[in-house]
Amino acid sequence: MKLIVFYLFLLSFICSDWEPSPKNKVVQPNFIILFSDDAGYADFGFQGSTDIRTPNLDKLAQSGIRFTNGYVTASVCSPSRAGMLTGKYQQRFGHELNLPGQPDPAVPNSVRGLPLSEKTIADYLKEKGYVTGLVGKWHLGLEDQFHPTHRGFDEFFGLRKGSGPYLEGSADTIENGWEKVSPDSLTYLTDEFGNRAVDFINRHQEHPFFLFLSFTAPHTPMQAKPEYLALETDRFRTPVRAKNAAMAHSLDENIGKVIEKLTELGLRENTLIVFANDNGGAMPFNGSLNAPLRGAKGTALEGGNRVPYLMSWPGTLPEGMVYDSPVSTLDFLPTFLESAGGAAPMEGLFDGVNLIPYLKGSKESAPHDTLFWKMQWGAAIRVKEWKLVRTPENEHWLFNLNDDISEAHDLASTFPEKTGGMRRALELWESGHPSPLWTIEDEWHARTLERYDQSVVDSFIRR
Repeated sequence: MKLIVFYLFLLSFICSDWEPSPKNKVVQPNFIILFSDDAGYADFGFQGSTDIRTPNLDKLAQSGIRFTNGYVTASVCSPSRAGMLTGKYQQRFGHELNLPGQPDPAVPNSVRGLPLSEKTIADYLKEKGYVTGLVGKWHLGLEDQFHPTHRGFDEFFGLRKGSGPYLEGSADTIENGWEKVSPDSLTYLTDEFGNRAVDFINRHQEHPFFLFLSFTAPHTPMQAKPEYLALETDRFRTPVRAKNAAMAHSLDENIGKVIEKLTELGLRENTLIVFANDNGGAMPFNGSLNAPLRGAKGTALEGGNRVPYLMSWPGTLPEGMVYDSPVSTLDFLPTFLESAGGAAPMEGLFDGVNLIPYLKGSKESAPHDTLFWKMQWGAAIRVKEWKLVRTPENEHWLFNLNDDISEAHDLASTFPEKTGGMRRALELWESGHPSPLWTIEDEWHARTLERYDQSVVDSFIRR
């Protein structure tokens, strides 16, 4: 009789709508991407800067991992974001160049954006039950079909364009969802983005969330808060460098607000934060500094594609760690997706990898043996410590980055076989991609040529 009662109880248990108690449920982590815009490689305290002060980002670096070989997929804004958000080299789907591109009646506005065939980090995480938000810069298409709320983001507060004014009452391209925001209702734009990010976290603290906080600072126009500019003016030789420092002050302060809110709500240990810059510093236009790297925004040199890069997840990832193997913003998507409980990506679906096993030591190899870059005005391939650069004038330069981070010594004639092999590998990679969907403005191309000239860079640094 007792046995019959037991089996009846077991049967009712199996047929019930039982769910595990909250304490037994898998808690999905939150994800935050912090992006600065056009900042210099040397313009953060955790990167060694002694003149531009970033105490909150320095603390973030101490709480996690600083990558000395962190890369983006492109040295200008739009394609860099396209690669990062899809986990794929953007050349695979024709988004090779910056927007809006060269005016061309054969290239309608309807194709000038992240192709609708591509899924974003927000798309993938939304499928996993995440609330998704973008605060700040989009720059992946102005037309309505490219709007962030059509690309996986539940919420959007920011600008579709690549840049805009910062000062109170002057930002006339800001949207809240689909609604235009009155400039008169806005404060200093970097503060506005920080405050909106804090509000997003506060409202969604009970749900797993993904937040892309895409600052425009310190992209031009160079507009700083007057009270912060007053603190910097006497410390720098040039007004533009002082404005850069004051804008970095606001950037760092607002990143501090976000981390403080996570801590206040008890979410810090359940939140993976990554920080990177969208491309190399836009020197000399915004007063950034890329030392010791050669080149700047727009080039295939290290100053175009190697960026400040941090990752912090207290209690899960090591703290105070410096990681030297090359990583890429391509890695954000696979890292987030698998950490959220997703299956490992199918072979070949993404060009990025899940970094967590490498950072925790369960995988001892480097995440990437080979990385590629290509835009209309140059290309490059990195294989371990070796890097080949193809300049806009079709020269090929070879560097050993372990010995020569500044790319000062061209070794192409010294190692002709290595140069030839890497050149063929780069060309083979290029051959598998469609042509760019649009071309770039001639003026932009001409300005970029100067940035391959080290004497131009040196003249700015000596000012």
